[in-house]
Amino acid sequence: MKVTLENEIQLLEALAKGDEAAFAELYYFFQPVLHTFIFPLTGFSKDETEEILQDIFLKLWLRKETMVIVKSLKPYLFRMAKNRLLDKRRRDAQVTGAIAGWQSAQPGTETGDAIREKMQLEEYHELARNAIKRLTPQKRRILLLRNEHGRSLDEIAAELSMTKFAVKKHLYEAVKTLRDQLQHYNGIDIPIAILIIIHL
Repeated sequence: MKVTLENEIQLLEALAKGDEAAFAELYYFFQPVLHTFIFPLTGFSKDETEEILQDIFLKLWLRKETMVIVKSLKPYLFRMAKNRLLDKRRRDAQVTGAIAGWQSAQPGTETGDAIREKMQLEEYHELARNAIKRLTPQKRRILLLRNEHGRSLDEIAAELSMTKFAVKKHLYEAVKTLRDQLQHYNGIDIPIAILIIIHL
């Protein structure tokens, strides 16, 4: 079934019930136009564009039950794309600021604030390691393959005999769990942004 104005509502209702065929139809119809919109806004980065598209459609699937109230999917997807691009710009700015701040501290001349920040970061990383240990074995393995071993999503999927979509879903849920556990740690907002970028 091809997507048209007449059957879009029907496909969204089917998607809300978990119909993978409906999801595929919507993906193949809207992915090209979203790609055209996102690609120049990433500085013509194929990798970043692909990552954003994967995130958008993964979230669409995870939120599928709510699609019964969506009357038109195109503006909904474009709003997701704009939010994702804005989030990325904010995270990039945070990381740049954090790196500049850390580089400004010269060896042997650390101030009291710099020492306290260093201790906070060490404590944060310990909390992060413990949070990763509490993930399910599958999510932890995928996270470590992605981060520590630098495997691509395709390589992880092949090694674990999973679909690329399933790997992406596990990564998304793992990072969300870590973010929920760590985001309220005082004064450590920047490393959380770095953690999210590394694992996604």
